[in-house]
Amino acid sequence: MPALLERQAPYVVRRRRPASRLAETRSRPRGCAGQLLGEQPAPYVAPPSASLPDALTERDLAHLWEGQRFPPQALTLVGGQPLQVIFRGLRGRGPGPDFRDAVIIAPWGALKGDVELHLRTSDFRRHGHHRDHAYDRLALHLVYWPDERQETTLASGRRVPVAALAPWVERRSEELRGWLERPARWSEPCRSANDRMGSEVVGGLLDRLGEIRFRRRSAELRRALNRQADPDEVLYQALLEAMGYGGNREPFRLLALRLPWLQLRRTLLKLSLERRPNATLEMMMEASGRPPALPWRRAGLRPGNHPARRLEAAAHLTARYAEVGLVRGLCACLGGDVSQAISSLTLKEGGRTLIGAARAVEILTNALLPLLAAAAMEPRPGRALDLYRALPRPARYGSVHHLDSAVTPAVKVNARRQQGMLFLLRNYCSQGRCGSCPLS
Repeated sequence: MPALLERQAPYVVRRRRPASRLAETRSRPRGCAGQLLGEQPAPYVAPPSASLPDALTERDLAHLWEGQRFPPQALTLVGGQPLQVIFRGLRGRGPGPDFRDAVIIAPWGALKGDVELHLRTSDFRRHGHHRDHAYDRLALHLVYWPDERQETTLASGRRVPVAALAPWVERRSEELRGWLERPARWSEPCRSANDRMGSEVVGGLLDRLGEIRFRRRSAELRRALNRQADPDEVLYQALLEAMGYGGNREPFRLLALRLPWLQLRRTLLKLSLERRPNATLEMMMEASGRPPALPWRRAGLRPGNHPARRLEAAAHLTARYAEVGLVRGLCACLGGDVSQAISSLTLKEGGRTLIGAARAVEILTNALLPLLAAAAMEPRPGRALDLYRALPRPARYGSVHHLDSAVTPAVKVNARRQQGMLFLLRNYCSQGRCGSCPLS
């Protein structure tokens, strides 16, 4: 398979408010603690013989950063300029930067992107991150000891600033252990939502946000229908996109454009039923291999999410409905209850599960149900939304782990409520708006 899909680089937003306004804003509980300083310390130059505090680890740095346990004035760039943390980001899960989607004010503007933590600046290269495009969205490299004066260079060639704690700590070395032991100065407001609002209110809020996600997806597919007019083609594109959730959404979307349903179906109708799945897979493989090669992601995926397995599943599913058409064939899935709808989309071949219950729920949530609602092709009005409300959670999304851990187990999470969490993530958590969301 071709190279991995690269993440988009962070962007810089020019500060529109003066420091005084920012300091005033930070007095409200809308993000991480921190304030700009009027007095800047002198630039720090690490002596060649400098050493790290005994037993200090990267886990300690992550502990300090996550709880913002250090005084705001301790966070400065290697050149001595102060930084203000608006949002320290969300803990990364799996390979890649330690914290994602942070918002930090530098003297020249706002930095939005990821934060990577190391004991020494040189550890970034020592760990091979300078060759890894997973770090291309880095906005800040936070270290304890800046053993290199230059900025950190990423695989993309872009350079990001380095912030160091050593200049401040070395003047107050006895305070470092106290920082690690003190309570967190800040945590996400959602972590206290159940206590403040009650679990029923929190659950109802996630229900409403989840239905907003459903209606927005339906509206998106309705616009696609207006452009394309063929419901089967629109559903085919949505199905393939749903197959890619978990790391390969974009290449699957591009594959659907390279190999349209009309072209695929025309070929399949000339073949026997037995030959159709393999022929579909061959056509999909051929289309994905055309230059430029699709950016398949392979590393860090579970076997069930590997693109080869997902392509095979997509081939068998689409070939199954070549005769009657995708919409007509899949609409029959909605004749029974939600368990029957899930079961009708599961797919096993040769003793292997190509589409399990979790992926079937993803297809129902993101493709079939919103499209039928958009096209007004439901067995009866409101049937798609009723089934959506009854869908179980397909799997725990790592991207909303912070919200999941904040509201469960008091709030039972199903597919709709997890979609509500995605709404919060996309519109608040990852936009530097923590503290202003409906759970705050």
